[in-house]
Amino acid sequence: MLARFSENEETVRQLVATDARFDALCDEYREVIERLERLDGLEVGVKRLKERRAELEEDLLMRIEGYQPQ
Repeated sequence: MLARFSENEETVRQLVATDARFDALCDEYREVIERLERLDGLEVGVKRLKERRAELEEDLLMRIEGYQPQ
């Protein structure tokens, strides 16, 4: 929270200490940031898995097309 509003650090600290609604908004803001960070991580993982799937499909297709019955 303070990283985002560093130019207003003192005001933010005072509001957190004295304004329950502001404090609740800060908590919700932190939760949203944490969720976004987790989703970003998932997107990277999904992208890697999709890339690997494409590689595997290519390898499988090459073997299927090149199959010679014995």
